[in-house]
Amino acid sequence: MKKICLSWIGTHDLNSIAHDTKYGDGSGPIIALLESPHADDFDELHLLYNFGQPLEKHKDEYRRQISKKYAKNKTVVFHEHELNPTDYNRIYEITTGIMKSLQKKYSNKKIKWHFHTSPGTGQMNAIWVLLSKTAYPATLYQSHYEIGSKKQIVKTIDLEFNIDAEYIPEVTARAREKILKNIHSEKQYGEIIYRSDIMESLLYKTRKLAAHNVSVLITGETGTGKELLAKAIHAASLRKGKKMLTLNCAAIQETTANATLFGWSKGAWTGACGEGSGYFLECSGGTIFLDEIGELSLETQTKLLRAIQEGEVQRVGDGRVSKVDVRIIAATHKNLLELVKSGKFREDLYYRLNVFAIELPPLRKRGDDITLLAEKFLKAINDKNDEIPGYVIKKLSASARQLLVNYPWPGNVRELYNTLQRVCLWADSSIITAEELKNYFTHGAQTEAAGPDHDFLFPVDLDAITVGLRKKYIQKALEKCGGNKSETARMLGYKNYQTLAHEMKRSGIGS
Repeated sequence: MKKICLSWIGTHDLNSIAHDTKYGDGSGPIIALLESPHADDFDELHLLYNFGQPLEKHKDEYRRQISKKYAKNKTVVFHEHELNPTDYNRIYEITTGIMKSLQKKYSNKKIKWHFHTSPGTGQMNAIWVLLSKTAYPATLYQSHYEIGSKKQIVKTIDLEFNIDAEYIPEVTARAREKILKNIHSEKQYGEIIYRSDIMESLLYKTRKLAAHNVSVLITGETGTGKELLAKAIHAASLRKGKKMLTLNCAAIQETTANATLFGWSKGAWTGACGEGSGYFLECSGGTIFLDEIGELSLETQTKLLRAIQEGEVQRVGDGRVSKVDVRIIAATHKNLLELVKSGKFREDLYYRLNVFAIELPPLRKRGDDITLLAEKFLKAINDKNDEIPGYVIKKLSASARQLLVNYPWPGNVRELYNTLQRVCLWADSSIITAEELKNYFTHGAQTEAAGPDHDFLFPVDLDAITVGLRKKYIQKALEKCGGNKSETARMLGYKNYQTLAHEMKRSGIGS
């Protein structure tokens, strides 16, 4: 075992070299410790000195005397630093830095720590106490000048409290409160509307990890806001001044995924135009958000793994290798572990991405967030359409609010917004009732609580029922939009025109 003592060299110690009679025998706190029986407690002494002390001219002589008289029996090491002696952060940084280097040096031995708290400023003394009660349990020494005997008296300090038990919970609570307060003031996090405890806890965690350069995997059902959360994490990170690019892996063709991510050379494939740098080079130093990452092919997964592990990408066409520095935030609504088991997703890539996993809760589990979101969306929709002739400002009735809370929201936040947009544009009354609202649910008017209006005395064709319901909505939307398919797709909450075209074909609606 190594027994190590650390102490700052204070003004009183340097005064002992000047033989100032104010301090009795001129020994000073450190020499008093070395002359006391407590000196047998440790075999290595590290003395920390900060530049700029009033009696700095005596430091070399002090060092010489200490080394000459005491280095024969102990290892005495001096550490000189330039600092403000009242700067808590700098004092903490210096002391812990020395201790960590000693732990590394004696990695094969246990270290018993000793701190001399008297020399130095009050801030230096406070850091010794803090360290002794947290990361570095230690014996504390204190010395004082006794007028009667005209000697420095040295004794150990026994502090009857536990910082972990008595103070850390309060400090943690304050830190959490501070982080949450900062969340509300940040633009990207401010766009995430919530009131529920489940979302507060989730945002607290993501705000803490945002500053760290680690991969994040966001999971959750479709429409829960994974991209919005990814943008908030980037905006709160040290990369916020750099570019963030988003790639929907489900919407890109397998043949062009590698080129889009890693770049391509001229003539890389038939019809390739010019050259492209690719997402990784475009936002090197920034963040790439890979939405629905479970849709990537195994070939692209292999290249993505190399980019994350080695910080290198290989361009399609000529194989040129480039160094990149990109943070990956990935998202999926699928179970990646199940894909790993079925051989559709690389296990090593999964663990590279899953450094921190954040699961966004479905809207139905967010309680009061539903009505809070509904009011925010309703205001935005009203403000957007207020100047359109004939538009009537809409408000939610009490029954409509209750229906919103009871409805299961399979499409989550995205479905809530689209539902409100439809009812606002199509309903004539200014007050939205529950009966009116039911007509605009894309998944049917029945709520999860009410159940299907069927006694199941005979089998039902569920697929035929849902196709028929979709057909009615599509036909009505086409009529309202004057046959404009792009506007119809938007009204129905589809991501693009192609999805609408697929539904029209499936429902037998002629083009």
